[in-house]
Amino acid sequence: MLKTSISAGLTLGLAVVATSVPMAANACGGFFCTTIPINQAAEQIVFRQEAGSVTAMVRIQYTGNAEDFSWVIPVPDSPEISIGSDTTFNDLDFATQPLFNLSTEGNVCPQDDLVLVAAPTDAPQAEVADGGGVVIEEELSLGPFNFQVVSSDNPDDMSLWLAENNYLVTDRGEELIDPYVNAGMKFVAVKLRSGESSGSIQPIILKYASDRPMVPIRLTAIAAEDDMGVLIWVVNDQLGRAIPENYKHVIPNYTRLNWFAGSANAYGSYQTLITDAMDESGGQGFATDFAGSVNSDVTDFLTSPAGIESNLALLDGITNDAEYLTASLNNSTNVNAALARLQIILPLPTGFSTDLYFNSDQLKAVYSPDELQTARVEMGEFLVTRELEPLQNSVALVPEGSYMTRLYTTLSADEMTVDPTFNYNTSMPDQSRTREASIFASCENNVSNWKLTLGEGTGREGELVMDVSGQPLPFFGQPVPEPVNDQPATFERQRTSADAEPEIEFQANLTPLIISADGSVEGGVIEGGVENPVITPVVESSSSSNGFLGAAGPALIALFGALWLRRRTTKDVQLLKRD
Repeated sequence: MLKTSISAGLTLGLAVVATSVPMAANACGGFFCTTIPINQAAEQIVFRQEAGSVTAMVRIQYTGNAEDFSWVIPVPDSPEISIGSDTTFNDLDFATQPLFNLSTEGNVCPQDDLVLVAAPTDAPQAEVADGGGVVIEEELSLGPFNFQVVSSDNPDDMSLWLAENNYLVTDRGEELIDPYVNAGMKFVAVKLRSGESSGSIQPIILKYASDRPMVPIRLTAIAAEDDMGVLIWVVNDQLGRAIPENYKHVIPNYTRLNWFAGSANAYGSYQTLITDAMDESGGQGFATDFAGSVNSDVTDFLTSPAGIESNLALLDGITNDAEYLTASLNNSTNVNAALARLQIILPLPTGFSTDLYFNSDQLKAVYSPDELQTARVEMGEFLVTRELEPLQNSVALVPEGSYMTRLYTTLSADEMTVDPTFNYNTSMPDQSRTREASIFASCENNVSNWKLTLGEGTGREGELVMDVSGQPLPFFGQPVPEPVNDQPATFERQRTSADAEPEIEFQANLTPLIISADGSVEGGVIEGGVENPVITPVVESSSSSNGFLGAAGPALIALFGALWLRRRTTKDVQLLKRD
């Protein structure tokens, strides 16, 4: 396993992830960039908590020119760094994304029966850098990246160094650097190695000493989209469900979900619902998408390194070097990255396109046997260090038998004023990824009637939420009846902490929404709510000589620049077939 140990002892918090995002034509790739900062559309991270340490895998979602990619991560100390796989993020999203199942019973009147549609289920010496006041603690190359770990006791010097090294620092950026420099933190500066393309970018894995994760998101405000999605998985050895400590825990009002749209489309409705609920909560909260043991329901969806290992064994059996190179491209899990690497190893002659690399006969005609032999060795190393080992590193973060919590929120720049921290609660119950609801339909006096009742996974099992007369069911993909939108998006807002029952700060006071055939509406929302429906401010922990957050909290890393401007597709691992 390729892993570079810079030093031990590091604590973390990351601004990371997401879901539906806008498209853009180009981008710089970091918190500080060589061009104008581009908005961050989404961030994703996997935390793996073990005794005394946390490992964080962060997805970098970026498209644009490779030379424009740059990324800066404030850290309390130099981390142990390795490379992960995008495939595991895709797999985890698929395995833990909330599902919405609507069952139906009964029949509407004949004139409306076509619209009764049930939704489908589914440690070198430090070197003083040019510019003065900044120390280069470490330099290393790993995977597609060049890393520099730098430090300074002067925010102005740090800003100047970043600017001189082609990281664009705005006035706002200089302002937000100050607290991290003043806390004695270091910065990991990341760029792509010469010859690498943006398609070569992979997740970065950082291991550090900590008893819980943190997401220091304040600097992300420099380049954040409105309502930027943040998706976090926290995996631990049965420490319990991960809960936000200084953000609210928000349970959405599932009456407002579009249950009629099918599971996939209903998830889009859920994301909008979460955004609305977070806005009602002052913009600083998390919802729990899933919480439970990592069993075969999760691990069966994780791509196994065994497929790549089998591929490599079959490739090794190919004696002809040109055929080996062609086959290595055809069986790569990231053809674009493999192709970019092969162009570095075997530069294209004038007049040839990259089609050359997929034709073994042409390869033999253009390159010498020694060139092909050298390329074979380097491509073999590439497949191991860029595909096999990153997947092994990633899958190791989600062992069967551990406990996983998936947390989701959306944040805008003006809401990124507090760095959220997370702890573990052993008493809170699991949260199923599946939410259930049911409809009972009937026809009385030639008038269609239907009732919507919430089920398992919503926290309101058996609660009748809609009673509609004289209206057909919304057909597949149609919005919910308009009076539903008069309800709050939040059903309950909680304060959560370790080893204590959640403290209810707000709970919506709802009765069944009754819609009559004449369009009149009764019920739904009773003014006020229960407990304390006032949003109380979140107070940031004060710093001290014991660490950035004081003795009670871990220090932090901020990840800035996980950009998603287009989805990159990763080809499934396929076993090499030979005639």
